[in-house]
Amino acid sequence: MPNLINVIALFWLLIGVSIADVVKPALVEISIYSDKKVNIVIDLSLEALMTGIGTQYKNTTDAPNSAQYDTLRSLTAYDLREQFKAFETEFLSYILLTINGRPQQLTLTSAKVDIVGYKKRPRKTLLTYSTQLRKWPRTLSWQYNKAYGDSALRYQVYKEGEYNWSQWRWLRNDATSGVIDINHPEPITTMQRMLQFVSIGFDHVIPLGWDHILFIIGMALSSLMWRRLLLLVSVFTLAHTLTLGLAMLGIVAISGRIIEPLIAFSIAYVAIENLLSNQSIKRKSIIVFLFGLVHGLGFASMLKSFKMSSDNFLTTLISFNVGVELAQIVIVISVVSTLFFIKSLNLNYKKIVIIPTSIVISLIGIWWGIERITV
Repeated sequence: MPNLINVIALFWLLIGVSIADVVKPALVEISIYSDKKVNIVIDLSLEALMTGIGTQYKNTTDAPNSAQYDTLRSLTAYDLREQFKAFETEFLSYILLTINGRPQQLTLTSAKVDIVGYKKRPRKTLLTYSTQLRKWPRTLSWQYNKAYGDSALRYQVYKEGEYNWSQWRWLRNDATSGVIDINHPEPITTMQRMLQFVSIGFDHVIPLGWDHILFIIGMALSSLMWRRLLLLVSVFTLAHTLTLGLAMLGIVAISGRIIEPLIAFSIAYVAIENLLSNQSIKRKSIIVFLFGLVHGLGFASMLKSFKMSSDNFLTTLISFNVGVELAQIVIVISVVSTLFFIKSLNLNYKKIVIIPTSIVISLIGIWWGIERITV
């Protein structure tokens, strides 16, 4: 009976996590045109913005306005745009674009909202603002309100047929971009860029990637033998690195409507394997490799939002992947350390941890997968 109670409690704890949207940073792109017109495109979750749910919340269900978020998330694109009209003045009062030392008045020129789609994932919205300058811009600065979460910024002096985007600047905790000299931008070193995308890759798994977290936990629970764990982690790493690279190069492209359910069922399968008495490391390695290919496509869907030039493509890809691997190592070490600690107390770690946790993870994976197919 105690084990059943533990399973039920753990199930409802993780179920709250699995049904929640993860709040992602806003991506801000500023383009300067030859006629001195400036466009600002903000890629964000409009529902999270309007309910004050920023990236300080790991999941939308952690926020006090989670019910309001769910209501907005179920609206059609048209209805959500209509709701935003009443909120826009407040939104603009908390963001600041300064050009040549002067704050700019921004005018909304476009609001593109995706269809409702799968309600358990944030919906993409592109807000396009513009301002007309009298003089050619020399400097600019940008600040995104802390309540809305973190943001990433890049800018360009637009020239047809040329790639003139600056490097991405990752702005956390209400940080301003500082004054940027458009004509003489401060270069970002290769090391700075690497550290930036290592951080982004790590964050994409911990705390943002609960599907990947559950998969790694399920895999780490399979054995306390370090050689087996090393094999499984290595196989998974090889697989998702392969498809991440191929997807970023545009060689492989599969719809998220297919990838999302497969990721969910991969979580369930890896956990169910832990409940079998005749586990085969060969079979599990093959399955982990196949599912790793799927997870790599999931990673690529996020990284693609950071459009990259060919000269920094490889550095960005490797750095992001290093961040993902570091997060995986943290999860594996945490799980294994917990199991060894329970084992050191002469307790049955399989009965206390592995079996109930695997049951819960498998139930979440199955439920999640069915839900992603039917929505």
